[in-house]
Amino acid sequence: MTPIELSTRRRVTGLTSDEFARLFVSLQREVDGEAAQWSATDVESWELVGPPVTAEQHLIDTFAAANEFVSTLADRLYHTIMPVTEDSVITAYSDDITFWGSHPDLGGVPHALWNIAALQAAEWARKETGITCELDVRKPLV
Repeated sequence: MTPIELSTRRRVTGLTSDEFARLFVSLQREVDGEAAQWSATDVESWELVGPPVTAEQHLIDTFAAANEFVSTLADRLYHTIMPVTEDSVITAYSDDITFWGSHPDLGGVPHALWNIAALQAAEWARKETGITCELDVRKPLV
C-alpha cells in the first residue's frame, strides 16, 4: 500500500490521520494483545513514508471494520428515527469525550464514525420521505 493509497482510504472513512491512527492501534491491540507493535505516531507517519508490508493486512482490516461499523450504525439509526417527522433529530458529537460519555460501550471508536452514520441515516430518511432530519450537535462535556 502506497502512502497516497493509505491517505486516500483514510480520508474516505472520514477520519483524521490522528483518529485513524488511534482506531488502528486500538484494533491492533485487540487482535495482537501484548504483541502489538505499532503506535499511533507510526501509523500517522505511514501517510508520508508508506506502511511496512507487515502492517498491510491490519490496515485493510481496520478500514473494513470502520466501514462495517458505519453501515451497521447508519441502519440502526435509520430504523430508530423512522417514521421521520418534521421534529425528528439525530444527535451528532463534536468530540470523542462527549461521544464516549453518551455511549460508553463505544469507547475508543472515534466520534467521526458516529457522525458519518448519523448523516447517512438522515440522508436515507430524506430520500424516502422528503423530510430533512436536524442534526443536534451535543455540546462538549469539557
